Amino acid sequence: MHKYPEVFIDNIPVGLNHKPKFIAEIGVNHLGSFDRAIELVNAAHNNGADFLKLQTYKSEKRYDRNTNPKADLFIKNLSKWELSREQEKEVWDHAKSIGAKVFTSCFDVDSIEFAESLGCIAYKIAAFEVRNLELIRAVSSTKKPIVISRGMISIEDLSEVVNILEKKGCKYILLHTISSYPITLYQSNLRMIHKLKETFQCPVGHSDHTRGVKVPPLAVAAGSSIIEKHFTTNPKLRESDHPFSVTPDELTEIKFLMNQSYQIMGSDNIEVTEAEKYMSDFIRIKK
Repeated sequence: MHKYPEVFIDNIPVGLNHKPKFIAEIGVNHLGSFDRAIELVNAAHNNGADFLKLQTYKSEKRYDRNTNPKADLFIKNLSKWELSREQEKEVWDHAKSIGAKVFTSCFDVDSIEFAESLGCIAYKIAAFEVRNLELIRAVSSTKKPIVISRGMISIEDLSEVVNILEKKGCKYILLHTISSYPITLYQSNLRMIHKLKETFQCPVGHSDHTRGVKVPPLAVAAGSSIIEKHFTTNPKLRESDHPFSVTPDELTEIKFLMNQSYQIMGSDNIEVTEAEKYMSDFIRIKK
């Protein structure tokens, strides 16, 4: 198997032999406003996001009231922030019309079917759904690339999901994630990126829930091929993920820092580099 596997999302390659890519997680930061959704799409695309990610769901199907004591509260919030199917289609059509690459996290089988009708190019499995094997099987049946957040999930559980995807012939990308919103810099545990790279033969990335721009270039240095961060045009909004989301200016800065980190990391071939060629004449060889 190739040392540096790659996955193509639409025609964009993701892997260690390629510049790191950025996913702007719009999610439900539109708070149910169609106009805000369009604003977020435009701002993320215009400031350099390689991919835009939405969330496609029916709020009543998103949480299990039988097992989750917080279900009622979150269903209530998400129902306020849920776009109609007609609005969501308009958002997708607009995103594609400006050249954006857009995909989504689905949380129920009907939403997968709807996303397929929109021409979804890939799917994201949220950390909360990695053990939802019914959903995994349904998503894998699309044969589209699948991005998986690992937060809260053991290597054993993740391996079970990977086995399902490989049997279906699905390409996949694993994201190191700490599933808390937000986290501090020192809770990032970026060494987990190394572990995922050692354990699985796929591109690995990082879904970052810290505030600001510091962690993404460090994650790239740790071996991430793709970075996801929540995105906003108004961090003063207190609902949903706005307080720890990055702004358009921060997105632009992150893209610069990620590419800089990628260039600094360079090659792992142990050989005389171009920068060393002049000084290589001074190597003393005696036997």
